[in-house]
Amino acid sequence: MAEYDKTNSGVFFVNDRKEKPNQPDYNGKIDVEGKTYYLKGWKKVAKSGQPFMSLALNPADESAKTPAPAMASAPTSDDSPF
Repeated sequence: MAEYDKTNSGVFFVNDRKEKPNQPDYNGKIDVEGKTYYLKGWKKVAKSGQPFMSLALNPADESAKTPAPAMASAPTSDDSPF
């Protein structure tokens, strides 16, 4: 069976673990040009009364969230004979 090309597509599910109003109503993943993102969505209502959905994307790559550790600096003591 041929592999399905998931490029530039994604999935969106109802957030069944929502506990607070600021948590997304929907969540999922989306592939944009080969890079995977987490997708979140909130149901909202405009001032005009028109319902709409607000969306947010975050990179799924964990290394993008965690900054690299800072390099240790050399000792600055002048007491060293070296």
